[in-house]
Amino acid sequence: MQRNTPSLLFTALALALVSVSVSAESGPVRDDFGVWISNTFQTDFGGSPYLAFLELAPRTKTDNDQFNQIIVRPLLGYKLNKQLQLWAGYTWQGEYSEQTDFELATNDAMQQLQWIDNWTQQLNFQYRFRLEQSFFADEGDFGHRMRHRFRFMYSIPDSKAYLIAVDELFVYFNSIDEGRLARSVQTGINQNRSYVGIGYKLTPHLNIDTGYQLQYVHNYGTPDLTNHIWLTNINVNF
Repeated sequence: MQRNTPSLLFTALALALVSVSVSAESGPVRDDFGVWISNTFQTDFGGSPYLAFLELAPRTKTDNDQFNQIIVRPLLGYKLNKQLQLWAGYTWQGEYSEQTDFELATNDAMQQLQWIDNWTQQLNFQYRFRLEQSFFADEGDFGHRMRHRFRFMYSIPDSKAYLIAVDELFVYFNSIDEGRLARSVQTGINQNRSYVGIGYKLTPHLNIDTGYQLQYVHNYGTPDLTNHIWLTNINVNF
């Protein structure tokens, strides 16, 4: 059955523009602004079912006044078929401050399932389910978290430009009740990220998109965070 492209695109944009409210009850919310740059490199080794991926992502905070963190994420994957991929890998999340440098970095083991499908000639859909086991610095316990991401990309006809819409929900399976993370690692919804942007395919192997991301982080006992982010993705595929 042929899908209706305009209605699907409207659904995609609506999904990314409407942020899920992750606060269990009303309360104070603090706002911030930052800039995130995600550099990704992916290869299938010339058409093989095996995949390799690397992400390098610096981020800022405090109204783009302070360097916040950098993400280093290598993954290995396997294509089960044209649409379905399985991945496993590692994430180093370097949390930076002038007092501790990167001593409070988080190390994650992770596994993910990814479904990629061209619904029409212009509209590409991706769903990603990710599990993370987070080992925090100076904590005796670690966190179990799942992430659901929906991504829609609409290629504008007769051009190399495209529109992109993404929504991702983060949920913890367990709680840390003592120490510095007691108010952030709690069972239930942790955060939601919604992104809309516009991109351009510079070459068959390089594309860039940029736009606005709303990150809502649910905290316990302290104000929630509404983080307004200018996000740029630089993607290399070879």
